[in-house]
Order: sequence, then C-alpha cells, then structure tokens
Amino acid sequence: MGWTVYEYYTALPMEFYAACEGYNEKQTDYAKVIRFASFRMAESFAGSKAIGKIERFWPLPEDEKNKKLIEPMTKDRYEAILKRHNIKVKNDG
Repeated sequence: MGWTVYEYYTALPMEFYAACEGYNEKQTDYAKVIRFASFRMAESFAGSKAIGKIERFWPLPEDEKNKKLIEPMTKDRYEAILKRHNIKVKNDG
C-alpha cells in the first residue's frame, strides 16, 4: 500500500480500512487498463470476430454476477475494533 511502518502502526482502524479499499480500487483500475490495451492489440492481430467480447477474452472477478460484497465500516464495528484492541481515542472537544 506504500505505507511506512510508522503510518501502519499509528493508523486508526477506519484509516486502515479506507486505505485498503483505495488500494484495491487502484489495483482493479490498473488491471482494467492493461486488459483493455491487451484486448485492442489482440483485436488488431486476430480481428474482432475471432476475439469476441472483452469479458470472455480476459475475465476479471468483478465481471461476475455474484460479486462478493464488502460490508461498509459502521460506527458499531469501529467501536468493537477499538474495544477488542484496547485502543482509547482522545476526543478534542
């Protein structure tokens, strides 16, 4: 994810969750760009009828209908994580 050791150990659970989601989105976008470029190259060599659709040429997990959903971070889950790890957050205000 590109974090330093200090950033990893001082991050709150909400920050880590958001960083993981952002990293996964970045990797997915990168895979789609590579897939599209490869698809266009293959089309130019073999023709569009021989290659077919991009989903068949290079399937990605999010192309499937039964995509696994990640539950969003809620306040209850956040507080449970803090309690489980004995983390006390200072509230300024």
